[in-house]
Amino acid sequence: GERWPDGSLRPAIEDIIGAGAILGEMQATLSPEAEIAVSAYQYAKPRLLEMLQGSVSGRYLTERGFPQDVEIACALNASTAAPELRDGAYALQTPSAG
Repeated sequence: GERWPDGSLRPAIEDIIGAGAILGEMQATLSPEAEIAVSAYQYAKPRLLEMLQGSVSGRYLTERGFPQDVEIACALNASTAAPELRDGAYALQTPSAG
């Protein structure tokens, strides 16, 4: 989520939809919370761009001149690597030696 100007929590639908997209690909027993995230993603998937463009975060980015960021967020299976948090910053994860 994010914060409203008054400091209160603002749930961000892109977080739950993104989590659901990842969790839906996992071969694992999911918690009820994870199942809800997967359901949210499955619901949003047919109109993913429209849903994210209409969200508070999507409108914010579009109004500030970054509509392409919303489009990039809708790309599925677009990366071949995952970032790794190292010393407080994200870095490209290096493959482990075999």
